[in-house]
Amino acid sequence: MRRLCPAWPERLLLLVASLLLGGCAYAYLDAGMYQWLQGQRLEGLLGKRSGLAGALGFSSSTATGAREQAAASNPIGRIEIAARGVRAIIAEGTDSRTLRRAVGHLPGTAFPGERGNVVLAGHRDSFFRRLEGVSPEDRVRITTPDGAFDYRVEATVVVVADRRDVLDASADAMLTLITCYPFGFVGPAPERFIVRARLVSPET
Repeated sequence: MRRLCPAWPERLLLLVASLLLGGCAYAYLDAGMYQWLQGQRLEGLLGKRSGLAGALGFSSSTATGAREQAAASNPIGRIEIAARGVRAIIAEGTDSRTLRRAVGHLPGTAFPGERGNVVLAGHRDSFFRRLEGVSPEDRVRITTPDGAFDYRVEATVVVVADRRDVLDASADAMLTLITCYPFGFVGPAPERFIVRARLVSPET
């Protein structure tokens, strides 16, 4: 009896599926390792900064520590929304590699703790997947080498993908979180989900 072998289209599909699964596994592991390593690094940096702050009197008004880390291509802090289970390292930049590994800080916008509009972006299927449940009065805590900064959510809104005014500078200390929308959409999403929050309690 002849041995039945998969036809070449089936073999090709099996190969493609294996490559896709391997790529997904690599991306997941790479992001997890990056988050863990940079989380440890941030904790060490926070410990050093806390000691220096008492001796030298660091000020958070100019986000000295976060700007130093951004200039050195290092993560600048961590974002946490305890009520929604969001916790992730923040890195400088919004390129695809950065957003695969972390929440990205949009270059040219304010840094956490500063007066102005701090803009952070993240993927809806990874670090910002739980933003959909955010509601007014939720607290967003951002911890950087300059201190811990609490923002209170004021509003959420859905806008078209090319709307740019959400990135505009602000006279007040504001925070804007951006992710794609709808959350369950397959492929490039046509809209953006925006969270707007205001600084309420810096701890330096």
